[in-house]
Amino acid sequence: MKFDFKDNYDVNKAKAYLDKLIEDGVQAELTKKKESRTIKQNSYLHVCITLYAIEFGYTLNEAKTDLKRLCSFMVYEKNNSRYLKETKKLDTKELTDFIEWIRGYSAKNGLYIPDAEEYKTNKFNIDREIDKHKQYL
Repeated sequence: MKFDFKDNYDVNKAKAYLDKLIEDGVQAELTKKKESRTIKQNSYLHVCITLYAIEFGYTLNEAKTDLKRLCSFMVYEKNNSRYLKETKKLDTKELTDFIEWIRGYSAKNGLYIPDAEEYKTNKFNIDREIDKHKQYL
């Protein structure tokens, strides 16, 4: 069940439900919902990856995979194997951290990626430049 603890009705409903579960002596799981990323944030991530791909001659998939491999917090181990986190499962803070990491890594390699505000200001020109290279991505 999902509850919004900012709503008094939901708070009371959740407390009653929890009391019932405790009374019944069952096992239960309580999880906190992460704030999911925004569509704008996701779009900006793809602009960053696209600019990186264009500059260094990768496809979008190659660039995204390489960037995740190079970013320490995007890699995890399980059963002695290494895996890459899926960006679609990141919350807003995690995605912001990854975007900032991409911008920093790119800058160290000679590519300036505009921040989100700069992108909004120059969106037309940046998108036009990206469109010129679509066939290679």
